[in-house]
Amino acid sequence: MRKFVILCGLGAAILSGAAYAEHRDIDLKDYDDDLMHDVDRAIKFFEPDITGGNANGALDDAAVIQDGFKYSSGYFAKKGDAEDAVKIAQDGLALMASAIKSIEAKDFATAAATARQVPNTCRACHDIYKPIKQR
Repeated sequence: MRKFVILCGLGAAILSGAAYAEHRDIDLKDYDDDLMHDVDRAIKFFEPDITGGNANGALDDAAVIQDGFKYSSGYFAKKGDAEDAVKIAQDGLALMASAIKSIEAKDFATAAATARQVPNTCRACHDIYKPIKQR
């Protein structure tokens, strides 16, 4: 019985966390979707390029991802009332700077660990701002 109560409590906590996730309804019609598609493709290759020792490919991927974070930071700063998105983009830029530094130093283990954090950073913003119809 005790396991059942614990499992029910855990299930309720998970469901309440999902329900708590906020979605901000901001007009994103003028957002550069093409850039985001490019970023999505680059993210898929970023960590594998690093772990494969492909520094040039990883740096190319990093440049695209970095452009996405720069664009997002500026875009949401202009929108106003989206400080969280600006902060997430700035955190992403810091991650990318760290990854690039590690790639250039041929420290692929550190770069790969940093690269694995990038999709979570993107997702943090998407959970709040990506239009529901595109989820």
